[in-house]
Amino acid sequence: MKQIIEEVFEAEKKANEIIHKAREKASQIRQAVEKDNSEKIAQAKLRAKDIIRDAVEKAQKEAEFVRQEKLKQAEKEKEAIIGNKKVLDDLVDSICDIITRVEDEK
Repeated sequence: MKQIIEEVFEAEKKANEIIHKAREKASQIRQAVEKDNSEKIAQAKLRAKDIIRDAVEKAQKEAEFVRQEKLKQAEKEKEAIIGNKKVLDDLVDSICDIITRVEDEK
């Protein structure tokens, strides 16, 4: 009977050692997984920053291009207005000349 009890205690002791080792191994695995996840998250954050930076740079370039195109268009419209003003001024001068001639002929 005593031997059976000693064998049971020995079996419990071995079982406890196995459980303890299993818990340590599980803890090591959990720590390795957490470390791996942290590294993956850090890499994902860096990639996200790169993507955002690239998108912002692209948007800035596109905005600058649109700005330059609008400036060119505004300059052309200004030139057209100035050109039309000259034509209008010439027309007004011609009409004034005609009126002046007609008045002189009277």
